[in-house]
Amino acid sequence: MDADEKRGGVRNMKAAQINKYGSIEVVEINKNTPKPAASRGKILVEVYAAGVNPIDWKIREGYIPLKFPATLGGDFSGDVADVGEGVSGFKKGLEVYGYASVLGGGSGSFAEFVSADVEIMALKSKSKNLTHIEAGALPLSAWQALVDHIGLSKGKKILIHGGAGGIGSIAIQLAKHLGAYV
Repeated sequence: MDADEKRGGVRNMKAAQINKYGSIEVVEINKNTPKPAASRGKILVEVYAAGVNPIDWKIREGYIPLKFPATLGGDFSGDVADVGEGVSGFKKGLEVYGYASVLGGGSGSFAEFVSADVEIMALKSKSKNLTHIEAGALPLSAWQALVDHIGLSKGKKILIHGGAGGIGSIAIQLAKHLGAYV
């Protein structure tokens, strides 16, 4: 139970969901979507920005099977609303960005709140010089560069130029998470 629920607060939220496959017309705003929880190893984030990626239309059109209803979206930026058991390094109010697609066990980011796994999604504190909109688009770019394009994996070595920048800083975190030498 998160802090809002303890005070008798919000248990539902708005989310952009699909209940069937098809064109953009199948996306609906559900005002009574159950609010995810900050379960063990996860944090609950109030979403301020979410990035739209090609995978979202592929899911929507049925190229990747899902259970319905499904909340679309993966990349996001926002503030930590609650912290699950066993989570360290995150606290309520911390600005973060990350990835929480339903394909990776997340709750989908096209919603008011998202449940994100801090171990798998490699979330980190959001750089203060980035807006939430800028930060919400970063994680997938770094993931695509490291995993999809160069096939980075455990034990490999990588030099990341521009590691102090937006995408570079998340690329360093993702590379370390993958077990690479940075």
